[in-house]
Amino acid sequence: MKLLITFSFLSICICSLFAQTNKITVQVNNVIKNISPLITGACIEDVNHEIYGGIYSQMIFGESFQEQPMHIDAHVNPEFAGLSGWLSCKAPRDEHKDESEIRSWQPVRTGTASGSFSIDSIQPFVGKQSQNISFVNGAGTIGIENRGLNRQGLYLSGKQPYEGTICAKTNNPVQIYISLQSEDGSVTYAETAVIVTDAAWTKYNFTLTPIRSAVHARLAITLHQKGKVSLGYVFMQPGSWGRFKDLPVRKDVVDGLLNENITVLRYGGSMTLADNYRWKNMIGVREKRPPYKGIWYPFSSNGWGIIDFIDLCNATGITGIPDFSTGETPQDMADFVDYVNGNNNTHWGRKRITDGHKQPYHLKYIELGNEQFNNQKLTDKFKLLADAIWSRDPSIQIIFCFSDDTREDAKGDLAYIKQTIDHCHTAGHQAWFDVHIYNDTEKQPDLKDLEFAQEQLRSVAPDSSFRLCVFEENAGNARMRRALAHANAINRLQRINYNVPIICAANGMQVDHQNDNGWDQGLLFFDPKHVWGQPSYYVSKMMAENYLPLVIESDFTSKSDTLDITSCRSADGKTVTIQVVNSKSTAVNADVQLSDCNGTATKVTVNELKANSLDDWNTVDEPNKFVPVKSEITSSNNSCNYTFAPYSFIILRFETQ
Repeated sequence: MKLLITFSFLSICICSLFAQTNKITVQVNNVIKNISPLITGACIEDVNHEIYGGIYSQMIFGESFQEQPMHIDAHVNPEFAGLSGWLSCKAPRDEHKDESEIRSWQPVRTGTASGSFSIDSIQPFVGKQSQNISFVNGAGTIGIENRGLNRQGLYLSGKQPYEGTICAKTNNPVQIYISLQSEDGSVTYAETAVIVTDAAWTKYNFTLTPIRSAVHARLAITLHQKGKVSLGYVFMQPGSWGRFKDLPVRKDVVDGLLNENITVLRYGGSMTLADNYRWKNMIGVREKRPPYKGIWYPFSSNGWGIIDFIDLCNATGITGIPDFSTGETPQDMADFVDYVNGNNNTHWGRKRITDGHKQPYHLKYIELGNEQFNNQKLTDKFKLLADAIWSRDPSIQIIFCFSDDTREDAKGDLAYIKQTIDHCHTAGHQAWFDVHIYNDTEKQPDLKDLEFAQEQLRSVAPDSSFRLCVFEENAGNARMRRALAHANAINRLQRINYNVPIICAANGMQVDHQNDNGWDQGLLFFDPKHVWGQPSYYVSKMMAENYLPLVIESDFTSKSDTLDITSCRSADGKTVTIQVVNSKSTAVNADVQLSDCNGTATKVTVNELKANSLDDWNTVDEPNKFVPVKSEITSSNNSCNYTFAPYSFIILRFETQ
């Protein structure tokens, strides 16, 4: 009998356990901490052709003919019959080595014409070389054509003007034709002629208005009779209709960023480690800005750089943070601050005014370095650069980037970092550091690097004040698993016991199917014609649209820990949001209760992003397949019941009266 009673008691307990209701209780008046609005940012750099071939309105890739020359040999390729010589067009790939190295220009020949090509490395227009084109004999055309980034094809909007520039020279006057053509050259959408007359490099402007739209077009530059021309630079962009506020950026891409509602952009990263990455190379007329060997692309363009980035942020109202090479000199950094924040009493302030920006930019943040090993040399450089910046504007907040080695093993580096903290303190400033995290799966991100950095710095500088930021929340994919990891990262960074003032997801943008490396993680995707967001893009958008300044306590009672939850409220306590991540394959039903709430909410706004699997994402053919859906549910006594779908991120928003 006793055994039977015991068994019955255990059965009741087990049934009770499995009947337990999942419950989320939000303690509205139990404020944990304040949170910054700058937690829904993005990092952009030229890692996935985000800039050159991306947001930069320049449609020509290989603009200054710096790519490796290709030998034109009709014996190897019959298409080159009648042609000979060398043409700048090749760039190797670190990854995707099975894809062609032909990345920019290709020869054009029609009729019976014969011609030759050669590289001018004696008197190039810019960089190390320029391109010579000769029409030798016969009838027809000889020239070159360009199809944009990695020869993916130019998109043309019919009956809309495209503005261009070409820099050329010749020993004998020659007429060249600039045309927009179909991919195979059989259709000409627009054409204009330019007469090159000068033996010195001369700039010529042109306008082309295609008669109709085209998806895979090309720009051709051709000779139609005997003659020779040297080309040093080619530029073409949409007219004002296709650019954001007349800046040299694609309007559709910027509109995509604005629709994301991001609050901060960081410009830089590994690209700052290139030897010639210097801000003074990024100003002045675009055609004369020196190309350089980039980290991500060996023939990078300075056509769009730090000042262009600041112009973009200024025009959009997004807080901008440029990252600088530690190879900059202290004087150059002082000059930069004069340029962006100085008045007409300074040389560089007057230059900014001359360049067309009368008012100072009032730049608030500058980052120095990116994932470099913290040794005495770098620390001494940090000090010199910081002092130069603060000598011109002490209100600027400087952020120093941690190295990977420091985050994983600080044994030999902490003393140097402490020097940076102490130097900032002595100068009357707070030291901020940039720590990069990695969350490639749907699981909660591993914040050990951030927590390790905070603990270690506190151990060597217990009496000093410093802050940690995340300027690169990295992943290796752009699918739903990354979106859930992204939501998890922001949730956790909001809850941890110290304030993270800035969070940026990397990478902010990516050109579809043109990735040359392993960082396949863009939030905003685009090609020459289309722009669309990935699930992680919509996580940022949802977070930004529902930002509230105070994190409050959330209790989750459940038979299994399946949800990640962060709750926030407005300053007056009348608005409460509950951010819920369900990274599992099963739905979770839960009762939701607001406790000690000032007022009553009769309805709850639901913003839900969900997918069928962790590998789901948005493609150019189905750009809106996985987007947030808004709905409303009723609330009684500040409570409701909701089923959190598998693989989902949901924000419940209570508005009390």
